[in-house]
Amino acid sequence: MRILRWAIGAAAVLTLLACTQSARFQQVGAESGSQLFSVYCSSCHGAEAHGNGPVADIIKVPVPDLTRIASRNGGSFPAEKVYHVIDGQWEIPAHGARHMPVWGYEFFGTAGDDQNVHKRASQRIDTLVEYLRNIQQSK
Repeated sequence: MRILRWAIGAAAVLTLLACTQSARFQQVGAESGSQLFSVYCSSCHGAEAHGNGPVADIIKVPVPDLTRIASRNGGSFPAEKVYHVIDGQWEIPAHGARHMPVWGYEFFGTAGDDQNVHKRASQRIDTLVEYLRNIQQSK
């Protein structure tokens, strides 16, 4: 029972953090890759993207070091896969439940089929993907 309360508390903290980060993003209009990363990703992945964010220890699975994506993929940065991981379209059912938030939904908001909103959301994800490409380390 104690573990269940801890898990529920951790989930609530993560949800509140994501909502707070999202509101802050909308207020400041952050558009650079580093700003988007700071707002949406750093709580889990850490400020330097090494997987050591402030809530990483309460997540059930190891949080990956995002500076090593290319090295884990034979030296090639898989931009399309990274895009789909961020927007929520990349799932492998055999690997179990998805642990990372689906930021595509967050970026699209409640606007439904609005093409301008879709374009803006896609641009934000592209900006994040390019940021991640630029922070890759070889060792």
